[in-house]
Amino acid sequence: MSELPASERYREIAGWATDAIERMREADRERATELERELAAIEQRMAQLAVQERVVRMGVQLHWEAAVEALWNERWLTIGPLPKPDERVPEGSHLHFDAEVGRTYHALEESLSKRSLIRRR
Repeated sequence: MSELPASERYREIAGWATDAIERMREADRERATELERELAAIEQRMAQLAVQERVVRMGVQLHWEAAVEALWNERWLTIGPLPKPDERVPEGSHLHFDAEVGRTYHALEESLSKRSLIRRR
């Protein structure tokens, strides 16, 4: 078994290091590409959620204004400003909660219409 001269051995080790560095750089490029795709998907989802939030807030605002208008003649009832959102709500679809606001408003309308059928003395 012949020994390689030190210069050849150095070139061999330097070549291994260069190969290892290139493999690491390629892995880093692949990971960066993967992370960029994930980031783009997350940014798109965030934009969708922001639109959903605006739509839900607008729907709640419209229902609130309609409820205040429906209750306008109820002099005994003090109506304050629209309450702040409750952040402790369980996980669920915005469609579910939006529908719940609509159902609650319709229940209010129904209650007020039934009450108006009974005459006061």
